[in-house]
Amino acid sequence: MTIQPYIIFSLIAATGFALSSLSNKFASKHKIANPWVMFFYSTLCFVPFLLLVPLFFNVSFPTAGWLYIFLYALAFIIGHIFFILAIYRLDASTFAPFFQLQSVFVVILAFLFLGERFPLNNYLFIILILLGSVLVSLDEKMNLKTYFKLGILLIISQQLFHAFSNLFAGFALKSINSFTLIFWGDLTTVALALLIIPFIGVSKLKVSASQIKPLLLAGFFSIVGATALFTAFQTNVTISSVLSLLTSPIVLSLTILASIFRPNLLEHHTKKVYAIRAFGVLLILLGAIKLSTG
Repeated sequence: MTIQPYIIFSLIAATGFALSSLSNKFASKHKIANPWVMFFYSTLCFVPFLLLVPLFFNVSFPTAGWLYIFLYALAFIIGHIFFILAIYRLDASTFAPFFQLQSVFVVILAFLFLGERFPLNNYLFIILILLGSVLVSLDEKMNLKTYFKLGILLIISQQLFHAFSNLFAGFALKSINSFTLIFWGDLTTVALALLIIPFIGVSKLKVSASQIKPLLLAGFFSIVGATALFTAFQTNVTISSVLSLLTSPIVLSLTILASIFRPNLLEHHTKKVYAIRAFGVLLILLGAIKLSTG
């Protein structure tokens, strides 16, 4: 049986996003102590790989849709700030499953701004996702209060702003293609990130090559993930969206392996904690898949 190319691209996207998340977590734990410096360079490290996009894909200069491109970039960069602040406080196996909350926020935004209405089942799937997100936040203390800590609030805020970013992307894609949006939208994002330099201070931005390496990897994997996913979307949106959700179990599997063989690399927890988080990921995936296919 021949595997369809869009399935391969979707799996590449899920893997790319997973490796990007782990690279960012590694950098925050071992390489860069200041989250604002981390934010600046994690955004800047998109550029070398972003400039390659026009070499392989159809990218043109937009003659329309600039307002939505700007709003897409603005919402994304605000969300990225929340993401960077969150990963200093959360495990990778906790924050990665929260990426699926975007599907919840997309449903809510579609309800509020687009007038879309959904079957009752969809709202039950949202509850399932939220229940799973509670489980992935638990640690050895098994205290539900961990769900209401600042790190969780930050990662939820990231998903809200990235849902807005996706909403504006949808409006922009009515007048431009997806790769034009990636190129010009991400360049606008980088330009917005440069505005933070006066607030950080140039002296604090002096970092070594070894500190930047994991962020370059994160930028590379992120661009690979985005281009692979948009390529898959050109053939099939529904199945590609479902397969891209595999980012969470990939991150969980790799963090468990790292916990066993290199406990200080990313995170370290008991088998019980990881079993509960795995069940939480399963609930999130089930809810997100149902929402995507519904």
